Amino acid sequence: MFSSDKRPGKDDKEPVTMASRILSFCFAVFLSVILLYLAIDILAAIWGWLLLIGIAVLAIWLGLVFYRRWRDRW
Repeated sequence: MFSSDKRPGKDDKEPVTMASRILSFCFAVFLSVILLYLAIDILAAIWGWLLLIGIAVLAIWLGLVFYRRWRDRW
């Protein structure tokens, strides 16, 4: 039962079957689809606020660019 002549290595693991690999792949795809759906749902809920923040940041940046060019004109 507890033999000392068995060395650790590749023989310790059971071989992975093709069915197990396919099942793992399907589960990973399923989980990815669920997470992508949730991410899109969150973005759909807040896209208006994100657009408003983006416009505000763009307006501030353009204002600073125009101010610096107007100030450095001399």
